[in-house]
Amino acid sequence: MQTTIHSDTEALLALQIQKGFPLEERPYAELARRMDLKESEVLAVVQDWKTTGKLREISAVMEGSLLGYDSALVCGKVNAGRLEQVADIISEHPTVTHNYERNHSYNIWFTIAVPHEQGLENHLTALSQLTGVDAFYPLRRTETFKVGVAFDFRSRQNQTEQKELMSFDPADIVLPPADLVRLAQRDLPVCERPFHQLSGSEAAGNRLLDFLKAESGRIVRRYIGTFRHRKMGVRANGMTVFRVEPGELSVKGRTLAAFPEVSHCYGRTTCPDFPYNLYAMLHAEDHQNLMLLAARLSEATGLDDYRVLESPTEFKKTRLRYFLPELDDYWIQKVSRVS
Repeated sequence: MQTTIHSDTEALLALQIQKGFPLEERPYAELARRMDLKESEVLAVVQDWKTTGKLREISAVMEGSLLGYDSALVCGKVNAGRLEQVADIISEHPTVTHNYERNHSYNIWFTIAVPHEQGLENHLTALSQLTGVDAFYPLRRTETFKVGVAFDFRSRQNQTEQKELMSFDPADIVLPPADLVRLAQRDLPVCERPFHQLSGSEAAGNRLLDFLKAESGRIVRRYIGTFRHRKMGVRANGMTVFRVEPGELSVKGRTLAAFPEVSHCYGRTTCPDFPYNLYAMLHAEDHQNLMLLAARLSEATGLDDYRVLESPTEFKKTRLRYFLPELDDYWIQKVSRVS
């Protein structure tokens, strides 16, 4: 289906969906109202994005720490000749969501989240044995300064606004029903009443909407659309890592997070031969612009010990799902017997 609206309007609609999808019975009608369009026009554009593979999905981003999960960015050193084989084994893990090759001696990087009772280290030990890699190192978040992606497809730059991040004590959170969490994580259909269709009935759709609204900003960190940025002309990305004195981490992290081009910014633990403890995710149209952006951030923060770890190969990228039966099966079949 061909879109009929102006390309600038299409770009603005993409930004709207990335910053926060309406939690309404007819969300596409609400988007149309905000932008002075027809609901049918918005539906046509979103369906076109889906058909062409530009739009990955519209679903909830959940706060795993409030659902009883432990998570980490993980790195490892793999012989170049075995990299794809090892990556395939890692990608089979149900809650490995991002799995990349990066240009460093630590050449494989992935994210993983598991329930506390299963133990993250147990899963990494199992992956080490399954892949034959000597060790995988978890780099846990110590501070969160910014989370979110909002690509402007006209400028081909990220335009994430810095927001005050709320914190909650997991002990104060009542775990929601697993069926609601699973529904919230599914890709939203493109139709007039998508929450009703996703849930199977009007009553179930209203129950899902009530849950999403009540937990927005808590268990439901965001409800957004996610695009495949490489299909939109944003072809370079770099996990830019800085070495910061511990006492300066908070100040430098907030400085980096203030740049709209930074989509994610975290403090993290370190590992052998990798002393970098402040991470900023950058995206650009090409390698040259990526390196110029990283140099500008270095100058602005006064941090000259940094590396830009680009990603030649994306092995896996998906939204993290919680309460997956597949993870329980993986635990029984591949982790518990070696942990």
